[in-house]
Amino acid sequence: MSRMRPPVELLEKNRPRQARAKRTYENILMAAAELLVEVGVERISTNLIAENAGITVPALYRYFPNKYAVLYALGAVLMDRQNVIFEQWHERHYADGGVAGLMGNVEELLLETYRATRDQVGGHEITQALRAVQPLQELRMESHEIVARRFSDLVAEALGVAVDEEMLIHARISVDTFYGVVELALGDNDLPPQAVLHCGASMISAYWLDLIKRLGKAD
Repeated sequence: MSRMRPPVELLEKNRPRQARAKRTYENILMAAAELLVEVGVERISTNLIAENAGITVPALYRYFPNKYAVLYALGAVLMDRQNVIFEQWHERHYADGGVAGLMGNVEELLLETYRATRDQVGGHEITQALRAVQPLQELRMESHEIVARRFSDLVAEALGVAVDEEMLIHARISVDTFYGVVELALGDNDLPPQAVLHCGASMISAYWLDLIKRLGKAD
């Protein structure tokens, strides 16, 4: 069943091809990311983004219909980076170690995702916007579904079983937990990030190892 079209237009108007237009486009995204850090998602506006990018509001509208489309593009960039990290992690550990290799290296995946999000300007604020702002929530949900489906397929292939509802539920809960752990490590200054990531990795690994054991396919 397909989702209803969101009431707010989220797609960019034009994907720039010329170098100057590409610079303008990137400046808009950087300006929005900086403003997310400075003023927060509630106060950000197309006027502020344009001013911070050094362009006029009509110039911004050549690329984006509204502020949500700018934030959507920022979120898409971050989600794509995180998904690439997942694929590279899988390639490193699955071929030689199978499911056990993946489960033994969840902390590495958490740490790399944490660093990529931390190092992107406004990374933590972008994740918060994707969770909190209704027009942006669909992007977050779709990205999580992609990762969950991919992980379910990997586990099912390794175990020689079909992906069923239980496995999909496990995957979705794990993915949401995964990103929740990353957000906690980024956002709570009273907790050491490495300890948060370590505990989160232990929980996710134990969760999957329990399912694998119940399937009678534990290594």
